Amino acid sequence: IITGGSEGIGLATARAAARKGARVSLISRGEEKLIQAASQVGGECDYATADVGDPVATPLAIAKLVERQGPCDILLCCAGYAVPGYFDELAVEEFERHMRVNYLGAVHAIRAVTPAMRSRRRGHVLVTSSTAGVIGVFGYSAYSPTKFALRGLAEVIRSETVAHGVNVAIIYPPDTKTPGFDRENLVKPRETAAISGSIQPITAEKMADRIITGIEKNSFQIFADPTTALLARASGLIGPVLRRQLDRTLARDGERSPR
Repeated sequence: IITGGSEGIGLATARAAARKGARVSLISRGEEKLIQAASQVGGECDYATADVGDPVATPLAIAKLVERQGPCDILLCCAGYAVPGYFDELAVEEFERHMRVNYLGAVHAIRAVTPAMRSRRRGHVLVTSSTAGVIGVFGYSAYSPTKFALRGLAEVIRSETVAHGVNVAIIYPPDTKTPGFDRENLVKPRETAAISGSIQPITAEKMADRIITGIEKNSFQIFADPTTALLARASGLIGPVLRRQLDRTLARDGERSPR
């Protein structure tokens, strides 16, 4: 079961999993996009509509898929979004919505599948963090904290389920070419664009391949680029250095752009 499976990394992973012979189910808000996505995945792909931030709708959607497709062996939480902007200009409601969708969306889905996984003594749960879940990035004050929170969530769930045969993983995508990434680029502050402008985004397909490999290897941390991997594994040492580099990039770009 993949939340946020109608586009981006979620859809790319659904296609990769289907090629491996998996029975795939997708969850997203829009039925029309889900129908199109399911047709791309092919095979026995099923879908259910739900806003993952809804604590009632999400478990119900998962229950429907389990009833039709069988027990959930792998849950991939990909649902999420980002609206970059200056901290003091973003509406408070935007911070609340980011936390409801990005963080609580994973909580609701995970709570719906882990009891059965524990009882069967098998299963995989994957949450999608980000490079911005390792170090805060200018302009992502609403988004980045949700990705830090997902790291903590995965750490705790792993400690509570590892003895029950459940594998938990954290995925750390760098900038990835997806529809969501394209939407972000339309509203990024100039400074944020300067930071990401020198970074070549990877494809969703590359990230999907790394996710599949990570599942097969029972990896706890899944990366697609060496920089994020190094930072996540040694953030206490490298974080200050990277922050200074980001500060220098911003200094070269000048003061906050007028609006």
